[in-house]
This record gives sequence, C-alpha cells and structure tokens, in this order.
Amino acid sequence: MVRTGGTEQYGVSPREDFLIAERPGYLLHKAGLVLVEDVEKALGAVGMRIRSFFVLAALAGGPELSQQDLSRLLNLDPTTVVTVIDEMERDGHVERRRNPADRRRYNLILTESGRAALATADRVATEVESAFFGALSEDESALLRKMLGTLMAGRWPASVCSD
Repeated sequence: MVRTGGTEQYGVSPREDFLIAERPGYLLHKAGLVLVEDVEKALGAVGMRIRSFFVLAALAGGPELSQQDLSRLLNLDPTTVVTVIDEMERDGHVERRRNPADRRRYNLILTESGRAALATADRVATEVESAFFGALSEDESALLRKMLGTLMAGRWPASVCSD
C-alpha cells in the first residue's frame, strides 16, 4: 500500500525481495484478514458484527452447540462467546436451553428472529465473498474449497463432525 495525498493505493503484487509473500501460510492468513475486514465493514452497514454472523451461521443448520462448542469452533475466548451470546439473546436471535444430557451446559438455539438476521447477513457476506473471489473461475473456486477442506480434515471440533 502506498499513501499519496491521503489516499491509499494497492499494487498488483509485492516486490520480489518481500520474502514473506512466498509463504503460503502468510498468504492464506493475509487473504483471510482482508476478507474478514471487508465482510465486517459490509455487515456493519446492516447492524451486525462478523462474530455474530459466524455464531448465527454455526447454529443454523447443524447439531445443537454449546457456548464451549462455539468457543472451539470459532477460536474465540470463552468469555467473549458468553458476551456475544448475551447480546444475541437480548436481541432475540439466540435462546439458551439446558442440555438434557448435561444440566451444567446450555444448548444454543437459533430463533426465528435469528434466522431472519442470518438471512440478511448471509446475503451481505455472500456479496462480499463473490467480489473477493471474483478473480477465480468457478473451477478454481471449487478447487480452493476442496484444498481448504483437505487442509482442515481432522481439525474440526468433534461437536460439528459426524461419526
């Protein structure tokens, strides 16, 4: 990024002597940060933060998850998850229910209001992702998802895996 007269300009690619740009781990990390920043900004326009979007999306279609499950799944500190869930519960998007098998735990349930908020946020995030990945062909996008799936195999929390 180059600053000229108060504006930011982005180059096409980094210099050859910028060696970190050759590391796939760094490139993956940097691409993730850029995408998250873009999605966060777009979600802000509809009154949502990306953490809330991730929670809603995680609760939408899979198994019943606890706050501890979300902490592991989203790599968030457990106290942060509690705060996020408290906010979402106040907004009527999520409901806590005692886990019948373990009365010390709560399962998190997406409400109808939460599903509506997720639908809006999902449209916004999909638009941003489409723009971000727009330079890739459909085949390249599918290959990227497959490669990321391969890299993530065996690294998901048990709560979101099938037996």
